[in-house]
Amino acid sequence: MRRLLDRDLLTALVLFGIGAVFSVDSNADAKDWIFPRLANYLVLGVAVALAARVVFAAIMKHAPDIVHLAREERISYVDVLVFLVIVLVYMFVMYGLGFWLSSFLMVSLTTIYLTQDKTRRNMKLALVVPLLSCIVAYLIFLYVFYVPFPEASWWPGLG
Repeated sequence: MRRLLDRDLLTALVLFGIGAVFSVDSNADAKDWIFPRLANYLVLGVAVALAARVVFAAIMKHAPDIVHLAREERISYVDVLVFLVIVLVYMFVMYGLGFWLSSFLMVSLTTIYLTQDKTRRNMKLALVVPLLSCIVAYLIFLYVFYVPFPEASWWPGLG
């Protein structure tokens, strides 16, 4: 029963779940599937390798690497969960606010949350750096790579 809490097994199960979710909506158009499919196959390949490692460790009777929730690590786990919530909200809000505004908000919120010393200077940097990054990325994607981005559906014309 303890082997079910093995880090490799839990990681493999999560990766199998991610691979299953992203395998569902595949299109026949080559531009829609070349990179996402290859990335998904890589995720599934890593999941298979981790699952095989767990089976091999069980056959060889190696002790499993059990997940322990130490008191010192709880802060890190909370940070990961908050970041996960921010990313999930970002994925929902992106269609309504547009890619660039929601990206700026997501990176700013994440930077502000993860900043340890919340001084006035660090808060300014947590807003200025994502803003400049979004502006530079916008210019590069639009004028160098010619990548179109979806418009905002909540406020058309927002970008």
